[in-house]
Amino acid sequence: MATQLTETRGLTFTPLHPLIGAEVSGVDLSKDLDAATLAEIKRAWADHTLLLFRGQDMSSDDQLRLADHFGPIATRVIPPPGTPIPAGPEWTNVMLITDRKDENGAALGALGHGDMWFHSDKCYRPKPHRVSFLYGIEIPTDGGHTKFSSLYAAYDNMRDELKARLADAFVMQGYDYGNTRRVDPNVNLEDILHHRQPMIVTNPSSGRKALYIARLNTMWIEGMDRNESEAILGELFDLTEREDNYYEHVWRPGDLVMWDNLACLHARTDWPDDQPRQLRRCTVEGERLWTE
Repeated sequence: MATQLTETRGLTFTPLHPLIGAEVSGVDLSKDLDAATLAEIKRAWADHTLLLFRGQDMSSDDQLRLADHFGPIATRVIPPPGTPIPAGPEWTNVMLITDRKDENGAALGALGHGDMWFHSDKCYRPKPHRVSFLYGIEIPTDGGHTKFSSLYAAYDNMRDELKARLADAFVMQGYDYGNTRRVDPNVNLEDILHHRQPMIVTNPSSGRKALYIARLNTMWIEGMDRNESEAILGELFDLTEREDNYYEHVWRPGDLVMWDNLACLHARTDWPDDQPRQLRRCTVEGERLWTE
């Protein structure tokens, strides 16, 4: 990955971290992008995993138009019947992420308050969401940051013995709605969204290998004794969450951040209860990672 500022077609790309991320300047995302500019942004996204565009004034339609260049816009995933879902407004392809409530105390959005462990969007679906686009609207003065962890670097830092042993391994990924901690490995799978995925994936945009696990979602390594699975996963979770492996983004209003869910994880830090936070998210559906 480049570690120095580069310029192409009026765009400037400034690395945010030695392993992940670049800030892009010289583009207005409220306007449709010409083919050459879009190609440079896609190239930089493949190179850096995460792109930050500051000072943007974007509507929901602007955000969806940008996302549409990267694949089919994902729609809301419906959890299994009987799942206790936190109250919130209906939505289809744009999620408002906020802790704000209306005058009657009803939630105005989803994923309201508090921290959230490292995870990858919809890794527990047959077609995981490939690209996520998050736009900052109302930002607390303290906390509410988003950490982005490189799964490429996590793979590179694995012990050689584990790289060889786990090259063709599968893991069970799951999500228990409303839970911001690791899903219980003993939960009844029929009660949660879940899907088996390759543990190590080759990214189709970069050709690089990534360790496709997350502490919030990964339940076990298939075909392995549970105690051994837990020990190995613990070691590998720690690799993904090392302080030198992630970029911590401090939000400003008008920030648009887009990232590759096959190449990084993201997590959220807490913030004071009296400081509201509001962001807007949409995602792009990816491809199946293996043939069933």
